[in-house]
Parts: sequence; C-alpha cells; structure tokens
Amino acid sequence: MKKSFKVLFSVILAMVMLLSVVPVFAEEAAWSEVASMNHSRVDFQTEVIDGKIYAIGGRNNNGTLSNVEVYNPQSSTWTEVASMNQERYYHQTEVIGGKIYAVGGTDGSVDFSSVEVYDPEGNTWTEVANMNQGRHYHQIEVIDRRIYAIGKIGSGYTSVEVYDIEEDTWTEITSMNLGRYRHQTEVIDGKIYVISGSPAYTSVEVYDPEADTWTEVASMNQGRLDHQTEVVDGKIYAIGGYKPSSSSIREEVYDPETDTWTEIASMNQMRESHQTEVINGKIYAIGDGLNSSSVQKYDLETDTWTEITSMNQGRNYLQTEVIDGKIYAIGGKNGSLYLSSVEVLNLNSFSSPDTPINLTTEAGDSQVTLSWDEVENAEYYILKRSTTPGGPYEVIDNEIFGSSLVDTSVENGTTYYYVISAVNAAGESENSNESSATPESTAAINNGAILVIVMENGLEKEYDLTMNEVEDFINWYQSNLSVAYAIEKTGNMGPFLNRKDYIIHDNILTFEVNEYEVTQ
Repeated sequence: MKKSFKVLFSVILAMVMLLSVVPVFAEEAAWSEVASMNHSRVDFQTEVIDGKIYAIGGRNNNGTLSNVEVYNPQSSTWTEVASMNQERYYHQTEVIGGKIYAVGGTDGSVDFSSVEVYDPEGNTWTEVANMNQGRHYHQIEVIDRRIYAIGKIGSGYTSVEVYDIEEDTWTEITSMNLGRYRHQTEVIDGKIYVISGSPAYTSVEVYDPEADTWTEVASMNQGRLDHQTEVVDGKIYAIGGYKPSSSSIREEVYDPETDTWTEIASMNQMRESHQTEVINGKIYAIGDGLNSSSVQKYDLETDTWTEITSMNQGRNYLQTEVIDGKIYAIGGKNGSLYLSSVEVLNLNSFSSPDTPINLTTEAGDSQVTLSWDEVENAEYYILKRSTTPGGPYEVIDNEIFGSSLVDTSVENGTTYYYVISAVNAAGESENSNESSATPESTAAINNGAILVIVMENGLEKEYDLTMNEVEDFINWYQSNLSVAYAIEKTGNMGPFLNRKDYIIHDNILTFEVNEYEVTQ
C-alpha cells in the first residue's frame, strides 16, 4: 500500500484523476503500419537473418501453409521465397549457421516428424533426417549446434530427442519427468529449463546434456500454459499465461543460483497467446488472447509494469521480432479475422525524460511534503528516500502522477533525504537534486526550553527559547558549519534595537536543554 498522497487537490478530484490516468507519449512514438504480408497467418514462425524477417508456414482460412516470405525493412517490402516441402503449423524453427531449420508441426490431422532446412543463398528447402516422433506444441532449443526437440507427441508428452547436424541423425535421449505441451523452454549455462505447460503444471525441470539427466528444481508459485518466458541477467521471467479456473496469473522470476521463484509485479491485464521481447533490459508484452492491442513494459529495477502506446490492431497468435531497436508485430488473429498486417514500434524515437529539478521538502508532524518542477515529457515519477545523505535510496512510491505529494511513512526526529526520477516509455531519468527534512511532533515544536551553555572558562549562559530555536542551535553545533552562532536576546532590551549573543563553537564545554510545555 502506498503511504503517500497527492496534494493541492481535493480527495475526490485526486481519486478521479488516478482512475482516469492515460499515459502521454511523444507524437512520433507510435505504432506505424508497414507493408502487409502476402498471406495472412497464425500459428506460424518468424526468424531474422541479415536484418530481414522470414515468415514461415502457419495457417489461415484457406488451410495450412507451406509458403515463406521475407520482409526487407529498408524497402518495406515482402517477397515470396521458396516454399517448404511440407505445409505445417504449430512447428518450431531455429537459425543455425545462417540457415533456418523447420521442425515438426501439424496440418490438423497428423503430427509431422519431418524436418527441413532453408538456405537463403540458394533459396532452397532441403529435407533432412526425420525425428523419431511426430510433434507439435513442442519446443526446440539449440546447444553446441545440436537441436533438442522437447515434448508433445500424440499422447506421449515426455519424449525428448536431439539432432546432430554433422551426422544428420536424431537420437532419443532421457525423457522428462512430466509430459508437457504448451510449455516454454530456456537455456542458461548450457542447460535446458522446461517451464510449466499443460495442464498448468507448477513443475520446472532442467536437462544437463553432459549427464543426460533431468532434475526437478523449485516449482513455480502458479502453474500456467500459453505463457511466455525471457532470460534477463541469468534469470527466467515467466510472463502471463492461462490456467483453467483461474482469473489471474501473477508474473514471477526464477533465480538458478538460489533455486527460487519469486512473484513480481503483475501486468495491468492478463495475457495469453501473446509475445514478449527484451530491449535494453526491459521486457515488452505485446497483444493477447482477447484480441487486445495493448502493450506493456516491465522495468526490472523498479518492479513496475507501464502501459505504452497501443498497436493499431488487436492481435493474438502473432509473432514479433526486433531489428535495430524496433519491434515488429506480425500477423496473428483478431476474432475470426486472420491478419496479414504488420506494424512497427520505433523505440529509438522515444525521448528519454528530462531530470526533475528544484525538489523541495517541508517537514511536518509525521510527514514530509515534497514538490518539484513538472517534467514535460514524463509519464510519471518515482520517489526514492534514504536516511543517509547521497543514498543508497529506497523506492518509496514507484508511480506518482503530478509534481507534489506528502510522504506519511516517516518517523518524527529522523532526517530523510529524498530524490525524484522521471519515467516514460524510453526509460528512467537521472535522479533530481537531493532535498532533506526532519519531521517533528507539533507539540514538541511548540514547546519551550531553557538552554544552558557552559563555556570552557566555566561561564554559564542561559537562554529561554522555543524548541525550534534549540533545534537550530543543536544542528549548528553538530554540523559546525560556522565558527560562531548568534542567539537573539529578547529580554532587558533597554535602548537597543536588538541584542545578540555570539557563541564561539570551540569555546563550548557543554550545554543542557530543559524543555517545558507551553500552554496555549
């Protein structure tokens, strides 16, 4: 629960604004339609070679496809190239040595064991050795130029086999502990992790190619299927997915070093049959099974999901690729409509937010009021706080709309040091200037005190001050920013306009504060 609230607005107005926040984006930071494919496609595959996107197979309302086409971003054109020998969808592809391997799939009636490879230089598809089992809804991974085919064969979902490119042979290897399909796989440190899958297992297991063994590791907090996974900084992020009879799926991350799954911030909406991409260490979730056009970005450092500019077309069962900082959303389906359209989001066109300036703080009773100059190209702000000058800072509020707030998660008598950063779709700004405040009890501030200062020569000086004035004296003494400190003397003024005692810091032996309550 956030422990801050927006100021300068009534409570009702603040609630209305928070419920109606719509992110603002730079005008050029929008999805732009580019040339459509020659064929609409779902359940297809894409690969990138030499900066060009290949769309491979799939299906549409005309049936299963064998055709392949390639997109050139420089000319924004799709060109038909040689078709596969086999029509297929729910297949898998990988690029090895500049060639595309298409593995398995189905035409809706038969699970294919066939495998073929495309050579862009010769524009030819060549059949290679078949798998031992026909597969669809499977996954493949490449380690040391070997292709591992994992899961979904008819009813025997535990099967795994490996293809040796040099020998052109498929070999059955140790099966998984659980049969899976609609699962995900990732490779970390030469080992294959298999994550969840139908029927919404929480189970995760890892394959060691050297030992030819599968080992169960920590289970997920929530089982899922039709999810996506990404590896960032050696950790596996599970994004979205579907679980029968569940109305929500939380995102989570797996750390192989500690063998733990940890739940992270949830997306703003559930997603399945979507795609994810990683750019500059941030995860983008694109489209979903409800034909949504929305796109969200996950920031690992702040553990926040942010809505960014939506696609022009709602899509599921789409494919995405990244080239030169641009995300391409390709084909897919919207309701009963099969899509050939393609659109691109140029993340390079986003301008990073400016750094907030003129952060000020004002202490109160168990609260600190903050304000700063509004940043024109910011979507929201992040408040960070420390009890040490210069940090390290802890994130206190990671989604602030507006340029002021009140931090009520403070304790009286403690000095807090604050900075603010701005965020938009391009990322996070540098921290603002640091500003500090020390909240105090209102009752204590209104009290008075007799301050007795004993000098090195034994002379005692006594002053009747407010506690505010005593705090100012103590802060001066502790910081020693100047040699002398002036104390106003309000009694026995005589003919003088004002009277001040200048206390020399190095001459003070000790001092005593005797606080008393001031009655109103």
